Amino acid sequence: MAAAGAIVAAIGAVALPAALARQTQTLPAYLQSFPDFNPAITAQMPGDVDPGLKAKLEQAQQFPRVQREFDLYSWQMFLALNWPTNDAGQAAKTFTDTSFGSPHWTLWQSSPEIFQTDGATPSACGQGATRKLATTRTALAKPISKGLPAFSAAAVKTDHRKTRFLGVISAVGELNASTQLSEIGQAFTGPLIDQNGEFVFYEILIDPNEVNYICANSLYNINGQVAFSQNGTQSVSMPWGDASQDWSGVFELKLAWRIMTKKDDLSRYYTMPAVVMDQTPKGPKERSVTVGLVGMHIAHKTTSSPQWIWSTFEHVDNLDVDDVANPNLKPSFYDPNCQICTVNQLPQQDSNGIYPRIPVQAWRAAPIPSDKQALNAQARAALASLGSVFQYYQLIDTQWPTSPGTPPTPYTTGLPGSVANKPGGQPTPTFLTNITMETYFQGGAEEACNAQEGVPNSVNCLNPPSTPNPAASPQIWTSPMNNSGTAGLPGLHTQIFGTESCMGCHSSAGIYSSYTPATPTAPASSTKSGQLTGDFSWLFSQKAAWYAGTTPKAATPAKPKKKG
Repeated sequence: MAAAGAIVAAIGAVALPAALARQTQTLPAYLQSFPDFNPAITAQMPGDVDPGLKAKLEQAQQFPRVQREFDLYSWQMFLALNWPTNDAGQAAKTFTDTSFGSPHWTLWQSSPEIFQTDGATPSACGQGATRKLATTRTALAKPISKGLPAFSAAAVKTDHRKTRFLGVISAVGELNASTQLSEIGQAFTGPLIDQNGEFVFYEILIDPNEVNYICANSLYNINGQVAFSQNGTQSVSMPWGDASQDWSGVFELKLAWRIMTKKDDLSRYYTMPAVVMDQTPKGPKERSVTVGLVGMHIAHKTTSSPQWIWSTFEHVDNLDVDDVANPNLKPSFYDPNCQICTVNQLPQQDSNGIYPRIPVQAWRAAPIPSDKQALNAQARAALASLGSVFQYYQLIDTQWPTSPGTPPTPYTTGLPGSVANKPGGQPTPTFLTNITMETYFQGGAEEACNAQEGVPNSVNCLNPPSTPNPAASPQIWTSPMNNSGTAGLPGLHTQIFGTESCMGCHSSAGIYSSYTPATPTAPASSTKSGQLTGDFSWLFSQKAAWYAGTTPKAATPAKPKKKG
């Protein structure tokens, strides 16, 4: 960690403006060393970034330091979520006292508990609005994903806070051990296979604030969403976090886990026992394994960021290792001995719908910014001094809206706004991806229409005409000055750099507005609401299932609150 110490010293030498220095006594603990990482870490989870510091920095036009405030907030969320917490929700006195309890997020509901495969009312909805913590997993008696069998009775009896129950093998959609890719019908859906030939498994956790909102509005199944829409409310509006109220606002957490083998150094990973539904030629098979955390994606809706704050973390060994300092280590998702291997290619199923266990050569299209690397060095040094395994994790970046009131830029308006401001709010950075969760979105050069909203189906983005029609000007976007300072129009087939945007992708989420069940003579049909109507959560349209009983009475939408 000598190099990290040098970076810490260099950043520490940056002078803090006098006005901001005087304000530090009013800042939360995690900002006491601003703009540096405060090594005296705490379990506090403020509901938002500090508004006073943000306003002062913006007024002084110190925009890189505004980004630093959001990055420090990302690290604070990461620490608070992973802080050992007992069943009553009390945090341990120290971050490394794992005997006190499991990470805070293990108290939250998993998405299959709320969006059940039979559309049933979640047991959490019967606990009333004062329900705070999830301590049971009664939904595990049912399959956690359509097409999978339920876990065995012996597995379900294990400590649910200390065991992961996993079956989904794609971060996009519901691909699992029994599902063929053709049944998903969604681009970029496929498993990530590590260098040991094992699938990466995914899960989504939902905090109590969001669970309470979902229950209050019966949004946990399709017909509840239809009733919500028919009652005159087309848009979901969940609670906002406020800096003055800890744990306020809604949170969603996506985790990526890889199966640990004898080839792996478990001391470098946060690990948990897990029961997984793995794919075999004979169908899904339950396996008891140890999994290591390789990706954590935190989404949080706040007063400063109604388009949500998006923070994404990865394990430091995902793509690269220091093989001089650690000669026995190998990257989890990259083979350094095959530098000509094609990167980020979707695995292909065989004729039986089985994925051969061929590793994916993963590659990061947008490098981790240098300021993030410097901050990570500080945070990792502090965690290493505590002996915490989380010293082996790093922040990739934080995306947030710089102008929350700005509406989305229509695709017809042209570049760069139709891509850079697709979700509204003028997000920064434009793109943000996690290599374990958006592997196949990282293609580099692509057609602009792949990253725009509302492009007609008649426009073929994957196979554009040799002569763009309507004409793209310019045809290759290499500089904002290509058009003498004017926006490129219409930009549909212009070649741009693109990966994925958390805000951009999630802005497209909606809810079901109509649904007709399948009959012996016709398939099911449905309609969904449009952009910005799902409050940046894909859970409603991707995870909900049709209710198995009578369609419920139209729900009265709960009034949104600015404080969770």
